[in-house]
Amino acid sequence: MDFYEQLKDMRKLKGFTIRELADRSGVSAAYISQLENGNRGVPSPEVLMKLSEGLNTPYTELMQIAGYLEMNAPSREEAAYTKPRINLRRFLRENDLSFDGVDLTELDKEWIERALTVLFWKDKKRRNGVEEPEFTYEN
Repeated sequence: MDFYEQLKDMRKLKGFTIRELADRSGVSAAYISQLENGNRGVPSPEVLMKLSEGLNTPYTELMQIAGYLEMNAPSREEAAYTKPRINLRRFLRENDLSFDGVDLTELDKEWIERALTVLFWKDKKRRNGVEEPEFTYEN
């Protein structure tokens, strides 16, 4: 199965129309249609990045299907290299981000950071050995 068929299958498995994928990825519907019909060459890594975001599919998977990356299983050293640990707080603060095709404002990113802080607050306290008091309801 070639890249074009696999792209079409991925889109259909996600339940997206071409228009929905276009809206989610920022790649034009006409271009996606031409890709799926084999009327265009393999897209650039930049376009594949957009499509991976729109399909919510790992970028490396599309890069492999497109022939940019070898499909051999990586060694442990390679796997460790290809998956760097990213500080999410710094990532949120230092990058222009979008979610489902909507650009996030600085305020949006601040709220995401706050939500993540609350989400992981208990775990952080537990890992640091801080006991949490049990709350009881008294009349």
